[in-house]
Amino acid sequence: MIRRSTLRGVLALSALAALTWLAARDRSQPESAPIEDLDPRLNYALWDFSATLLDRTGKQNLRIDAPMLRNNARSQVGTIENPRIRIQQQADEWYITADSAVVTADREYVSLVGTVDLRRENRRTREVLEIRTRDVLLNVDPRTASTESAVTLIQEGDRVDAIGMKLDMKTNSYELLNEVRARYATP
Repeated sequence: MIRRSTLRGVLALSALAALTWLAARDRSQPESAPIEDLDPRLNYALWDFSATLLDRTGKQNLRIDAPMLRNNARSQVGTIENPRIRIQQQADEWYITADSAVVTADREYVSLVGTVDLRRENRRTREVLEIRTRDVLLNVDPRTASTESAVTLIQEGDRVDAIGMKLDMKTNSYELLNEVRARYATP
């Protein structure tokens, strides 16, 4: 049991602390108000960046990994170093690598810069299509890609070279634009 004198001492000390706090408050400062015209967007960089986009049913349909992602707040443009993109499209899986990438503010377009390798693997048939090119514009929602650079397609020993390409990942179709040359392997 606490002695009466100790209890009075604790109460007196508590009252003294409360009075000291009230006396020490600076009443000349107005209460803080929100700062107007403050831009809440920030420039930032993320190391070991990884993101996953899900479809409407909650299944993963796009994943991107990169050593670094930088975001510019003013332009809302992101730059990605050495991106590795995996796109799930029904039975097909697309693996895309590039030297760097620029993502637009609306996140609809990804400009893959430098050497770009696209690889499609079909899980059912085990068929593989490899595409090597440079500077590809990837349209995220309709899953299309295009380039005006030299393109090499390799599939089951066959090789096709061209200048420029339009690729539709949903329909697994592509259009080669200029100077198409093909070499087919005979069985």
